[in-house]
Amino acid sequence: MIYLIHPDIKLYKSFVINSKEAWRKLGQDTLFHFDPRPQSYSEGWQPLAIELTSFSNSKKVKMPDITSRNGRLFLNQSAFNVLRDIIEAHGEFLPITHKEGDGYLFNILEDAKTNNALDTKLSTRNEYGDVQSIAFHENKLGGASVVRTEFDSYQGIYCSEAFKSAVENADLKGIIFSTDLGNIYPPDDTVGSPIQH
Repeated sequence: MIYLIHPDIKLYKSFVINSKEAWRKLGQDTLFHFDPRPQSYSEGWQPLAIELTSFSNSKKVKMPDITSRNGRLFLNQSAFNVLRDIIEAHGEFLPITHKEGDGYLFNILEDAKTNNALDTKLSTRNEYGDVQSIAFHENKLGGASVVRTEFDSYQGIYCSEAFKSAVENADLKGIIFSTDLGNIYPPDDTVGSPIQH
């Protein structure tokens, strides 16, 4: 089973990369702070100071262990310790700092296009070009625990059952898993039971 990862912005903070900080550390020509395409940044990387902020009206929003944004994962040290061996072959760990401590952004470089793992017959768009459904040939993913696809402009992060189980078994907080791969919005817990953690 493949899942789509959503940030749980109702209960947990999300990360923001300041453009001036990115330009100062990575050079004036960097697009890292908003370009989700899977390209490597580890060579010459200097740890960025990121911000963790709330996109919710709730005053009870907490620090996440793990969250996603713009095709990347934020990991605190606990999440890094749990997930390192599972995901390291599929991207790069980029050290970051924030007011509450240190952590990593995991830049996912695994592209479904590499192995022709996107099921082009079942992946569809509506008449406006918006993604309606996404499907993968799981046997072509080569055991990838996390993957992205050009079909959704590399915005989504899709994960394996092994990744989901590792997050749940370690009780890491900050993301929601969904089996509706074509829906960019997190499951609405007011109308059903999302797969949440």
